[in-house]
Amino acid sequence: CLSAPPPPRKAPPCYEERRKQATAIVLLGVIGAEFGAEIEPPKLPTRPRSSSQVPEGFGLTSAGANYSLARHTCKALTFLLLQPPSARLPAHSTIRRTAIDLIGRGFTVWEPYMDVSAVLMGLLELCADAEKLLAGITMGLPLSPAADSARSARHALSLIATARPPAFITTIAKEVHRHTALAANAQAQQNVHHTPALARAKGEILRVLETLIEKMPSDVAELLVEVMDVVLYCLEGAALRKRGLHECFPAICRFYMVSYYERSHRIAVGARQGSVALYDIRTGKCQTIHGHKGAVTAVAFAPDGRYLATYSHGDSHLCFWQMNTSLLGSIGMLNSAPQLRCIKTFQVPPVQPASPGSHSALRLARLIWTSNRNVILMAHDGKEHRFMV
Repeated sequence: CLSAPPPPRKAPPCYEERRKQATAIVLLGVIGAEFGAEIEPPKLPTRPRSSSQVPEGFGLTSAGANYSLARHTCKALTFLLLQPPSARLPAHSTIRRTAIDLIGRGFTVWEPYMDVSAVLMGLLELCADAEKLLAGITMGLPLSPAADSARSARHALSLIATARPPAFITTIAKEVHRHTALAANAQAQQNVHHTPALARAKGEILRVLETLIEKMPSDVAELLVEVMDVVLYCLEGAALRKRGLHECFPAICRFYMVSYYERSHRIAVGARQGSVALYDIRTGKCQTIHGHKGAVTAVAFAPDGRYLATYSHGDSHLCFWQMNTSLLGSIGMLNSAPQLRCIKTFQVPPVQPASPGSHSALRLARLIWTSNRNVILMAHDGKEHRFMV
């Protein structure tokens, strides 16, 4: 006679526990990502409670004793993203890909409890090879786990950047400065280090910045110098010198606060604090000059590169700066000597925006050189103010 089939093997208790933990993390992540900003802890009654009785929620709490659900959920999701691959948590497991998606969707809820730098570097590590992994995918066919992780990480980066542009820009800029300093130190000591995610994911960073410039130009303009730091790190120096900024990354040239002079390979960027950052692509150095009391609205190099004109709508002044044209200064050997000096300042009639709002302020006025010594301040309404060095 036929023997009865063996009874199904019961999952070990540790497996069941991990499965329940994963289910709880996903459920809390979905609730926090979709409704976290609306869920606040209930108001405490007048009678004081012990710390163990304090209610938990997804909203920010005023009392440090209340470790909210958002904090614990964020810690779990971050762990799933950053934990090195193992037998229990493979590199591209379903739970890890789910955590990546939830981190992006609920970033504004998790951010107060999150190490933003570590999370962004983890996402960049996953999507560094996104182009290669997603290039051969046929439409309609399922993605491989690695390709799905790359796609999820890329989408999470876009969600984070558009939800909190200042957090994304400042964090990436700090990482760029840190990596540049470490690379210079390693080169001086002749040490060889592995290529970090920041260097391997340059294309992804530029893609996100281009999206921000297109969709949220006002947020980018607030941190334009930091954005330029990141852009110059991501672009190849040789290609930038050969093709110019307008061809390598045309999106950033839309701002009137950015000017590139091809012959000397210099870039001028006006900042919201009234300063001007002058980059020398050949040497990789940047000099900051303080010349205005308000945000810089427009900058432009003269056709021969000898002068730089800057205009600030905030203080209604136009300044002419003379470039350092000496031989040693032009090749970056006079690091202590200023490369710019202000030679003239003009008071300009106030230019009023066409409509209230920060977007109109970005296109308020621009500078157009008509010769090596003459410049026009062109307002948004077509009015012209002419100046001569």
